[in-house]
Amino acid sequence: MMYVIFCPNPLQKPYSIKQPEAGRFIRDLRQLTGLTQEQFGLRVGVSYETVSRWENGRMQPSSLAFRQLQQLAQEFGDTGKALLERYTSDPLSPGAPSYGST
Repeated sequence: MMYVIFCPNPLQKPYSIKQPEAGRFIRDLRQLTGLTQEQFGLRVGVSYETVSRWENGRMQPSSLAFRQLQQLAQEFGDTGKALLERYTSDPLSPGAPSYGST
């Protein structure tokens, strides 16, 4: 299983999202924003095709894109924070794989 790990701020602990959940997280975040895939892609700086590939699990976002997604989620206050917490975990916790594990 592939994990995507990102650290938005060196002072914060890094987050990890399992690949199947990454697509669900992105779709839920996009639906929370009320944006189409095209509008969401413009907001994050990618094409709508890339957003579609992320949501369908055919491609994983870069760590830079995940930082932007996290910032976008945080703009929605408690709702965005709850969404992040639902899909992310602490990769340094016991049982979590190290970066690059499958």
